[in-house]
Amino acid sequence: MHRGLQYLAAWSASTAVAVALSWLGIRFVLDAGLPERPQLVAGPVESTEAPATTATTTTTAVPTTTTPAPAPVVTTEPAETTTTTTTTTTTTTTPALPSEAGTWAVQDGERVYLRSFRLQGGTASIKFSPTKMDPISATPKQDFAVSIEQPASAVVVVFDGPDHRSTLEASWISTGPHWRVLEQG
Repeated sequence: MHRGLQYLAAWSASTAVAVALSWLGIRFVLDAGLPERPQLVAGPVESTEAPATTATTTTTAVPTTTTPAPAPVVTTEPAETTTTTTTTTTTTTTPALPSEAGTWAVQDGERVYLRSFRLQGGTASIKFSPTKMDPISATPKQDFAVSIEQPASAVVVVFDGPDHRSTLEASWISTGPHWRVLEQG
């Protein structure tokens, strides 16, 4: 009986080492196959409460020695908080997301289509162009999680909830922007 437990322990240890080494090998292959990971841009979780107003403050420090000036510091604070500083302060607002009706714009000399989609699981905004598809933002509702995939020249945004899944598939076909919304559950 004691020898059987030793064999089981040795087998378990060697299996764990084999799984760990296999994962490390596969991870490097997967990372090499994906040249750039998609950037997830998430906003606040939607709720029934009134949204808190925020302001973005950019503070540039004034150099007092012969060393190079520090980089600008960006902070986000609730509007009710008052901050007093002795440096120059500039307040900016976050650019608004595209409307659900969609908007045509020119960015970097290329004509693009910007549109937001309101799904049951959250809100997603996409930038459509003939050369590249980009997610702008993906904000899940409460109890939903979001994932973004960028296969080939498309963007797939999935909002997963306990009993529901909302999927947005967006792509550019030769005639222009195309999308499909799937609500399951």
